[in-house]
Amino acid sequence: MESLGFVLTFHSHNVSGDDYATNDHVALDLTLALLERLRIPVVRLLDAARSLRAGTFPRLPARFACLTFDDGTDYDWRDLEFRGHGVQRSMGTILRAHSRRLLGLAWSKRAHATSFVIASGAARREIAGAALGDPSLMTDDWWRPAQRSGLMDIGTHGWDHVHPAVSSMSSRSRLIERFDLVEDAGEAELQVDRAAAAIRGIAGHGAARIFAYPYGQVSDFLAGEYFPRQSSIVAAVGTTPEPMTARSDPWRVPRYVCGHHWQSEDDLRALIGS
Repeated sequence: MESLGFVLTFHSHNVSGDDYATNDHVALDLTLALLERLRIPVVRLLDAARSLRAGTFPRLPARFACLTFDDGTDYDWRDLEFRGHGVQRSMGTILRAHSRRLLGLAWSKRAHATSFVIASGAARREIAGAALGDPSLMTDDWWRPAQRSGLMDIGTHGWDHVHPAVSSMSSRSRLIERFDLVEDAGEAELQVDRAAAAIRGIAGHGAARIFAYPYGQVSDFLAGEYFPRQSSIVAAVGTTPEPMTARSDPWRVPRYVCGHHWQSEDDLRALIGS
């Protein structure tokens, strides 16, 4: 039987209510419970990516899930108040609770999710201020504890997410919210190499091995030319809604986005074919 990997994406700042469809913390908790009931294992994305590159992907379980969190807000790791919705259990807290129940004393030996963070501190402050109303909600002091925890890898979401709130984007305005237009070595060096080096300097050498294209917009230049020539990044993920298979391009790994590609347990059951 062909191995199928379902890479599931959550955003910890997506909180507008307290149910699956309106709160990605609730959605993660219920998703993990469903995967447990269905006996679908959670595989570390970095391990799946390395298997894909090595040609050993068929050795993975017939169906498995990988978990990812985009943008790297502090809600990924810290239990914090969300304006108007009370304290939210962090994604890390939710992972820890499920891991302890599943694995007992061995729970700390596995990384269960990848959090894709933005490298530039200045960009994070501007984005958090504009999007979350608080520039202190996208810090980096939790990256190293998360990377060391066995629960979470710190991945790279590029230098500045080509986000409209980032003041330095004024000189590169054609790229605002258009990461697919990254097509030269200078911009690639900023978004890939400089970003990865900065993240590893904070989170540790093992971090920033997987790249997530901002907005899910795959740059053909990066996927077709830049990434295949380097060895630091193992794989890159977009948001094409299909399973990861042995035939997947490691520089265009597909993912499903919670709230967009599925919004309930029933949706997720249909998505994974259960």
